[in-house]
Amino acid sequence: MLLRPLSTALYLSQIMDTNQAAKYLSEIDELDQWSKKSVHIEIINKREIFNLAEPLWLERMYREGKLFVHPNIAKQLKNQSWIANDLQKRMIWASVIASAEGPGSKARFVDIKKKLLKKYGREWWEDVYQRKDNAWIAKSRIEKKRATNGPAVTTLINNTHLFAGAAASETIEALKMIPET
Repeated sequence: MLLRPLSTALYLSQIMDTNQAAKYLSEIDELDQWSKKSVHIEIINKREIFNLAEPLWLERMYREGKLFVHPNIAKQLKNQSWIANDLQKRMIWASVIASAEGPGSKARFVDIKKKLLKKYGREWWEDVYQRKDNAWIAKSRIEKKRATNGPAVTTLINNTHLFAGAAASETIEALKMIPET
């Protein structure tokens, strides 16, 4: 008899406790994929797991340079223990949309739109949609700068405070292009 591996969702619901499941979800970059990864978890547990995972995810995305929000918003989130308010959630979703790349990005965009329309309504979605362009521009600027650095400069950035500080300053300047309000 051939044993099939457990699906991720089944794994989450049967093997992990709440904190382990939250940690697992927080390691998934694509916030919009969480519901697919936790399909077999009871609704009551799912809400608790998502509430625990969201701050962990935000902190990790910020630390890894994958959260494209204004630096002051990032500072606010940090001071709020990475628990986002309504306006910050809109900014975060704009960042998620701006980060969606690759062959499935168009389908992913449509999926995100449907989810946000269902959960928050048209006005909320339109606000997120308007914010995505600024997040995408900042992200593109940061990525272009990283791509043009070359291996020698990248080594200097990774190994010296002076060059790391200069690179961080450029990233902050790009993120300041994103509105705070």
